[in-house]
Amino acid sequence: MSSFFKKISVLAANCLWLAVCMPGWALFLIATRRVKSVQTARLRRILRQNSKTEFGRRHRFDSLRTPEDYLSVPLTDYEDYATAIGAIQTGHANVLTAEPVELLQPTSGSTTASKRIPYTRSLQSEFKEAIVPWIASLYLARPSLLLGRHYWSISPNTEPVSRPEDTHSRVRVGFADDSEYLGTIQRLLTRLLFPVPSEISQVRNPRSFEYLTLLFLCRERDLRLISVWHPSFLTLFLKALPTCFESLLRDIESGTISEAIELTPELHEKFKRCLAPDPKRAQKLRRINPAVRENIREIWPHLTLISCWTDGIAEPWRTQLAETFPHTVIQSKGLTATEGIVSFPLGRIPGKVCAVRSHFLEFNDTETGRIQYAWNLEQGREYSIILTTGGGLYRYRLHDVVRVSGFYHQVPCLDFLSRDNLVSDLVGEKLNARHVADCLNRLKQTMNLRLRFALLAPVLEGSEKASPGYVLYCQPEPGDSPDLPDLARRMEIEMSQNYHYQHARRLSQLTPLRIFLVTGEASELYRQHLMKRGMKAGDIKFQVLSTDLAWSVVFPGKFVA
Repeated sequence: MSSFFKKISVLAANCLWLAVCMPGWALFLIATRRVKSVQTARLRRILRQNSKTEFGRRHRFDSLRTPEDYLSVPLTDYEDYATAIGAIQTGHANVLTAEPVELLQPTSGSTTASKRIPYTRSLQSEFKEAIVPWIASLYLARPSLLLGRHYWSISPNTEPVSRPEDTHSRVRVGFADDSEYLGTIQRLLTRLLFPVPSEISQVRNPRSFEYLTLLFLCRERDLRLISVWHPSFLTLFLKALPTCFESLLRDIESGTISEAIELTPELHEKFKRCLAPDPKRAQKLRRINPAVRENIREIWPHLTLISCWTDGIAEPWRTQLAETFPHTVIQSKGLTATEGIVSFPLGRIPGKVCAVRSHFLEFNDTETGRIQYAWNLEQGREYSIILTTGGGLYRYRLHDVVRVSGFYHQVPCLDFLSRDNLVSDLVGEKLNARHVADCLNRLKQTMNLRLRFALLAPVLEGSEKASPGYVLYCQPEPGDSPDLPDLARRMEIEMSQNYHYQHARRLSQLTPLRIFLVTGEASELYRQHLMKRGMKAGDIKFQVLSTDLAWSVVFPGKFVA
């Protein structure tokens, strides 16, 4: 009977979540046929609400009426807000927004130092304007999701990004956990629908975090949806499953937590309350050998959908998930940053729709440099994103490049391509991440390459007289033996299409490209290194180019070319 009532309560909670999301879904569908008026109204509201702020008075917000008027405000980068955010952190009000800043959310990336993004109620509402129709469309497109539970990844706070001024900040720094992006009702429902407790974000030891996540997921009989950011976050968990499976079975059977797991007494007690003995589940799982990848699907036979990034360099990990769960839909997430949300998937339609009800969006044509808007984009063209949000970022260059893949009614569908500000420049070569990714993609096709990991990075090794150069750290798919010296030769030719790189090579300012074959788990080593730098595990995006000089001591292996 308890199992029956649990199923009924899960169904009721899912139905309630769908009901809460339906109005937002309907409003978004209306907006898909009124893009210009919806976007213009969003801009006017932001300008009106913040016209009396320090930023608004400086840029005469009260005199701006149209998107064309708004072009008088200069484009901005994060560095343009450093003084304002510093003032907000010390308690000043009415700096960027009339609304109080409720928290400063840390974020970091491969191209910038740590940032603090101001969050207001308006900005959180703008995120919800995209999250709500996405959730509703999930349920409507796949009603079987109503019958089970969901796993949404929560990043561990292993090495929180902190600065000295955070200690004395008058504004809270950071969300308590990732579920704060959701509304109040939805957060209450997650207690019933999410098998992994939100307190797991407080587990600082990465191995303990990994083990506990697997423990709660393996206990769950009816997991229907998994939502992570980068697919490697999930594939690395699944790779670790065989090594700890016997211990997991013992803990599931007895309702305990292995003594090898590092936890504070408070967290141990919290998790213990969620772990009733389940010998039947343990007995069923014992018939499964997770060392065989095809068997993992038997642990969660009802898994309907995995939501994750699939664009660009995420493709190898998406392929791994598709091979592990061949009957599960792999849905591509849209473009989401800490600063704002640009696009999201909607039901079963192809592509990711532009989040026209969230922020005011401008699009810088990468070919012509002209500013366009969500209502006059052209299919096939590429644009760099510019955001204006209720959190106080105005004409903010997100530095993400997208291509218009189609339209849903009047709303453009956007595919993420690359960053436009990730450039490595040791001696003037100006290597751009987009160019490097294109070079590798061409070689993958012409050489029939299957690389599970590839990263180009600069090195400054040798004597003071030695020239710097680049190393391609790579790891082929298991069983593949590509001609890596030939890869080095061809990659050098491809990279030399960049005039500045070719010029630096001719002058011997740069040494020839070398190939380093990584042993061990390259993806995990990459992730651990970035976590030590302060990034949250769930936020890590794998890049094909890095300006970090430390990779030569991070990766074990050998030079092969």
